[in-house]
Amino acid sequence: MAIEFDVVVPDRPGELGRLARTLSEKGVNIDAIAACTGGGKGYVSLLLPEGRRTRDVLRSAGYEYVEKTVLTVTLDDKPGTLGDLAKRLAEAGVNVTSVITLATGGGRVQLAIGVDDLERARRVV
Repeated sequence: MAIEFDVVVPDRPGELGRLARTLSEKGVNIDAIAACTGGGKGYVSLLLPEGRRTRDVLRSAGYEYVEKTVLTVTLDDKPGTLGDLAKRLAEAGVNVTSVITLATGGGRVQLAIGVDDLERARRVV
């Protein structure tokens, strides 16, 4: 498992860089990242190794964020494996809220998956 921080930033040039610099200046390394924009805002999902320090840095810099514990799973890197897992989670009543690719290689893919019911998802995985 890992901690995902979903950070809201303005949708304008330089904001991703400002966020990354803010974290790096305090010694926080980004393990994985996904980002998109919509409705005038940017949404940056970060997997970071240090929860407490990250919280302090984001708060002191005035960032709006939500944090959650995510599952890390390793699947065969072939068509259908993510679909099969998502189907099993759905059948158990678990909603997937995020997916971030952590690594690929050797015919495997490692993912961080955010869910609305961590305990139930653990039983499925």
